[in-house]
Amino acid sequence: MRLLFLFLLLIGSADVDAQTLQGKVVDEKTAEPIPFTSIGIVGTQISTVTNENGEFIIKAEKLPLTLRLGHVSYHRTEVLVSEASQSLTIKLSPASISLDAVEIRPDAGKNLLRSALLLALDHINDAFYSNAFYRQLTSNNDRPTEIHELFYDLNWNVKHVKGWAAKQSRFAELNDPSKFTLRNQSFLTFAIAGYIFPDKKGQYVSLKYLDDYEIEIDRIIEQNDQDIAVITCKLKKSKKRQFFVNSTYYVGFGDRKVYRVENKIYNLALDLSPNLKLRFPPIVETIATFNGSNQAIPTLESMSTKMHLALSTGGREFTSVISSLLTVFKIDDKLKNQQFRSVNSSVTDKAVIESIKYDPLFWKNNPIVKQTTLEDAFIKMMESKQAFGTMTNP
Repeated sequence: MRLLFLFLLLIGSADVDAQTLQGKVVDEKTAEPIPFTSIGIVGTQISTVTNENGEFIIKAEKLPLTLRLGHVSYHRTEVLVSEASQSLTIKLSPASISLDAVEIRPDAGKNLLRSALLLALDHINDAFYSNAFYRQLTSNNDRPTEIHELFYDLNWNVKHVKGWAAKQSRFAELNDPSKFTLRNQSFLTFAIAGYIFPDKKGQYVSLKYLDDYEIEIDRIIEQNDQDIAVITCKLKKSKKRQFFVNSTYYVGFGDRKVYRVENKIYNLALDLSPNLKLRFPPIVETIATFNGSNQAIPTLESMSTKMHLALSTGGREFTSVISSLLTVFKIDDKLKNQQFRSVNSSVTDKAVIESIKYDPLFWKNNPIVKQTTLEDAFIKMMESKQAFGTMTNP
């Protein structure tokens, strides 16, 4: 682990009032942004993740502080921040990649994955409670058409998000009758936000049906404390239009913990309005990251879901992309005493949002996940039209 020092606009080492820090995390060698990097304030339960452009924002109660950054493909780094600046740029050093073990141990992937799933099953009844933030942007033909954001309290286990309680919300949309709206992408996110999937033959990777998948180690990431195996799982046989999921697991050789899961979902069933037709099966990809530091089992950090749809209506063809990011920003065991709603596909995101009174002051002062350029432009336009809270279509 490296320790970097950022002294910016130095004015001394005394504590400073609450500050909002923001910046970008990039590859040390290529300067390319690193999406979904976990960032935590050492000594607190406060954390965030970078967005798909490697950008982040995080609120600090006082300075100086130390940020701890982690990504499974990079060496963990700590950054001492003494003063606030307009923007930080933090460089991560990529971990070395090896393929030697693949040639020596051809069954290593299946054996290691089995061990990791067995370890997770030992904690199947463990519950973890957290504060989380969810943002979803829908675009039609590369044009943003609606956005909604929610703050949740979550009850999570190694299978999925078991329960939720929405605390704050906002929503805005363009007045475009031809646009596509997905009612409940959050349900999909919640339902597979773990690493123990349902025992359904020909659908998910599970201990019961490991033999249905071609499982191999694609590469090995050489971290300082242990090597991480990148294990690909591809279904051997599938029927036409059959729903199934191919998964990639990032598993520690030493501790058998799962640190990241990437899913490619095929032939997902969608309930479309009668005037809409799918030209091709939807393309759905998810990336879930998990924090395994100082705990028996890794817990959810973030869940990115992206759905690509090729649609047609009335002879007109268009594409729709629905991107969402669920981010856990604080662990809080005290939340276990409250009531949670169970995850249910019949609950629509917009109905949840409309059930909560919009609080503009809250949203002005609570940055959690840095907006992408596209999200930022759309949100500012919606704010200028006073679209949030009123549900008025500009």
